[in-house]
Amino acid sequence: MSIRIREYDGDPSKSRQHDGDTAAAAAAFDVTPTCRADYVLSNDDSTMSSTNGTIGTSRPSSMFPQRRSSSVMSMSTAEWKRALRYRFVMAPQRIFVNLFLPIGYPHSTGEGYLAYQVYDSLQGICSYLRGVVSTSAVLMAAGVGDAEATAMSAAVAWAMRDGLGMIGGLLFSYLASSQFDQCVKEYRLFADIINDVGLTLDMLAPYAGRSRVLYVTSLATVCKTMCGMAAGATKGSITHHFAIRGNMADLNAKESTQETLVSLLGMIMGIGLARYLHSLEKQ
Repeated sequence: MSIRIREYDGDPSKSRQHDGDTAAAAAAFDVTPTCRADYVLSNDDSTMSSTNGTIGTSRPSSMFPQRRSSSVMSMSTAEWKRALRYRFVMAPQRIFVNLFLPIGYPHSTGEGYLAYQVYDSLQGICSYLRGVVSTSAVLMAAGVGDAEATAMSAAVAWAMRDGLGMIGGLLFSYLASSQFDQCVKEYRLFADIINDVGLTLDMLAPYAGRSRVLYVTSLATVCKTMCGMAAGATKGSITHHFAIRGNMADLNAKESTQETLVSLLGMIMGIGLARYLHSLEKQ
């Protein structure tokens, strides 16, 4: 099967008629449409042959399906690879960014935001792991596993420990609350250091003796209360520093999701650490 295609200079279906007055003008120039090219398109090959000697290559047509070239197939393979990369690499990365980083990051936050959050998360995980060890030590100091200790005595000691910690936190707030805005970095560092001191005291509580356990654990609670108060007071100023576009609510929300992720990781790692320490005790 073949199709003939002809190209004219004008519309061959229309011819101009000339009367006597315009006969001379019509003879001066030819107004009859002329055929510039005469192509023949065949479905058994991909060539156009012309009666005037011109031969050209035809483009793929829906009337005559042709085999796709290697360049088109390579483009399709590249597009397929990009689709797989987006599904398995880019999409999870985009979800992670939208879940844990502020909208418009990094242009919506101040310089150093990511580094601060990375170090803060690492510090949170380490504190969670130490908290698992210190809690075990505090329970041991309170009499867990001791046949002579009673549940009432352990509950009273725990309540007195928390009460003394609250009193110490109120005293610290009265003395240092006026300086939180002036020394943000200093009190943020102080919060981490005093938290380490409190966790260390909790781990040393079983070795302090039954008569001094209450004082050691109470002092540890005071240290951790001071940590929470100093960290909470300076958190607002730090968030305001990074919220360069007034997006404090978004930064606080993403801070909450980051803390949730850190808590989950710390919980999983803490369970593994507790089992490992328990196996060492059995040996």
